Amino acid sequence: MKRMAYFSLGWSLAASPEEQERDKARIRALLKEIGLEGKFNPNINWCPIEVEVGSKAFEVLIRASGENDVGYLNRIERRYTRRELESSPLLVWYITNQAIEDDYYDLEMDGYQGEEQASHRRCLACRTELAQVRDLLVKTRKMGKRDLSLTYSFEVICSPRLIELFKDAGLTGFATRAVWDYRKSHQGEPRLFQLVVTNVLPPMASPPTEFENIQHCAACGRTSLYLKHTQWWGKIQYREETPIYYPRRVLEEAKDFNRTAEYFGDLAVATPYVIISQRAYRRLREQKVKGWAAEPVYLVE
Repeated sequence: MKRMAYFSLGWSLAASPEEQERDKARIRALLKEIGLEGKFNPNINWCPIEVEVGSKAFEVLIRASGENDVGYLNRIERRYTRRELESSPLLVWYITNQAIEDDYYDLEMDGYQGEEQASHRRCLACRTELAQVRDLLVKTRKMGKRDLSLTYSFEVICSPRLIELFKDAGLTGFATRAVWDYRKSHQGEPRLFQLVVTNVLPPMASPPTEFENIQHCAACGRTSLYLKHTQWWGKIQYREETPIYYPRRVLEEAKDFNRTAEYFGDLAVATPYVIISQRAYRRLREQKVKGWAAEPVYLVE
């Protein structure tokens, strides 16, 4: 596993010409020192740089971030090898494609208020979704030839082909709901399906999993949070999410598709993460399904 740091180098267009030339010279010197002078463009006032944590380039840039205002550390991300991904019994499943919008009546008419035509019953206090009350009605044409999409409200939408692949492989921990075109609801066969993850894992191991921005609604009892991502490198603040940890015994309860007991995000849009098995991960790769990524879950005794 590598930790990759993302820096931003740049100068203010609101500064005086003399100050801009000074900052350009600083940035050019920094890039030359780390062997990336070719990335310097005097006509573009922003330059993103990606380097490995612990490298000479990282040490140069992190020092510069603390000494002047032409560069700063945005975030650090973990990057895993194929071997690391294929040796992890459980993985966090991220859908990276959002071709399908939200339910038509929620998005265009109801305004997420949970009224009569809404797709979900919502808490009147915090507006969080409490229960889905009908099939989703969406603009199905936006799916195109994709097999997988996430709605704005984080429902997982699949093509019929993908659902059949999951069923043929005997994957467990999910049910399906029909997804209809909003103009022709419940006519003929559904063109898409919603993947409803039914198996709920026990709470994460915390510590070592860390959380922040915890919110709670007294009316409905829902608690939402974020994985801790506010970090400090000396006096420099940056973003890096804590990994997810579970007790190893969670494998006794896990299925191929699982959802976390925890809800993430602000209360109004809080949703569980989806955790998949190694079997589901390999099936997705074997079938060359696009529009997703995965990251290992760490198991502790």
